[in-house]
Amino acid sequence: MKIQPINRRGFLGLTAAGVAAAALSGCKVNTSSSAGGSSSGKGALTIMGNDGEITKDVISAWQQLNADAPITFIKYDETRLNAMLAAGTPPDLVRGAGAQVTPYLASRKIAKPLDDYLSGSSLIHSDDLEAINDVWKWDGTRQGSGSTYGLTKDWSLDMMFWYNQSVFEEVGARVPDSANPLTYDELLDVAKSMTATSGGKSSRYGLFATAPDVAFLQGMLATTGVSLFSEDLKKVDFSSPEAQKAVGWLADVAKAKAGYTLLDPNPDGWDWPPFSSGRQAMQSAGYWLTGVVSGDTKAPDFARMAPAPLLGKERVSPTTSATGHWIPAKAKNPDGGFAFLEWFTAGQPAKDRAATGGGLPVMKNLRSSLPAKEAYQKSALETQTAEDKYAKVLSFSPYATVTALTAAVSEQFPKLVQGSLTAGQFADQVNTKCNALLAEGVSRIGG
Repeated sequence: MKIQPINRRGFLGLTAAGVAAAALSGCKVNTSSSAGGSSSGKGALTIMGNDGEITKDVISAWQQLNADAPITFIKYDETRLNAMLAAGTPPDLVRGAGAQVTPYLASRKIAKPLDDYLSGSSLIHSDDLEAINDVWKWDGTRQGSGSTYGLTKDWSLDMMFWYNQSVFEEVGARVPDSANPLTYDELLDVAKSMTATSGGKSSRYGLFATAPDVAFLQGMLATTGVSLFSEDLKKVDFSSPEAQKAVGWLADVAKAKAGYTLLDPNPDGWDWPPFSSGRQAMQSAGYWLTGVVSGDTKAPDFARMAPAPLLGKERVSPTTSATGHWIPAKAKNPDGGFAFLEWFTAGQPAKDRAATGGGLPVMKNLRSSLPAKEAYQKSALETQTAEDKYAKVLSFSPYATVTALTAAVSEQFPKLVQGSLTAGQFADQVNTKCNALLAEGVSRIGG
């Protein structure tokens, strides 16, 4: 993870220079895969992913069904992926956050369209896919329609958060509920009241960790009806009143020291350790944290999920990740890659994941498998169900990665917090840096 990103699921983006250098071209295939993934999965497979998701047990189960399709598993590494892409020897399947990477991968023909595979699939039917998978679609100008370039493993509405119910009660704060989400200003006020210090150091932070991540900012702005990007996705504008308000809120959090920030990074790397131990009253995470809570001895008693906060007046609850997998256009065994992807997304592994609550299944038929026995499970599912109607596909630019844009913003952010840049100066500098990255992308792929 980079600089304590908002997306705790471990999105690792592709660098603009590395991927552009690959200069890969796409191609179409016509194939049909079997329900078990056994007949079309013949031949060795190379998969680059997360070993906490594609575990040894998952690989073993696949091998029992497909002895003739051995898997070489590579832990996701951005540098190695870029080198493999540039050499024309990419993996057959790669992990990625569909909400962020799809425009970039599709516009550069790095990823293979999956439409022909999906039309021939016996496990995956378009009417059984949750609408959230539309983040993996790109029509050449807009995200959410057109060809499909990946499949979501499981998903959450990432602007939602979890909170320690007992701490809210301790300070007498209003517990957020589905009918009355908190505004970001209310959220910060509550976080300040929960933050405690001892010996000059924080003994408990009220808020979840924050950072000026472009995906998170785009999610905040969605509730105002304004996008960080221009209509043609070729520019960003941090000088709009809405963007200034969003960035200003993040700066206020850092100034108030109400949570971990770029200026005070979380030594644990993500929110769960301090949240589960009571050193942090909130955790930035969607429904997927249900599975993590279930493995804790104390968290089930106090952990509850809240709806996405509001920066503006429009209720929008987007996903900024929709983590899943895509097939490189020059994969040596794309048929085998899809056979595994089909089985992993809609077969037994997907059923097993749904039963843990470690994310919402992308297959509608598996929604009923989500756990609801314990109080925290029931509460989380009810909150999620109420939030479903506010889900929305956000648009990101094909001309530069979210990772690259976030790095440009993060470089200037400490100066804003420390006062060496005014809000206007910050916006001007970030606009200049980000728009230069976007312009370079436009020159490479046209538009």
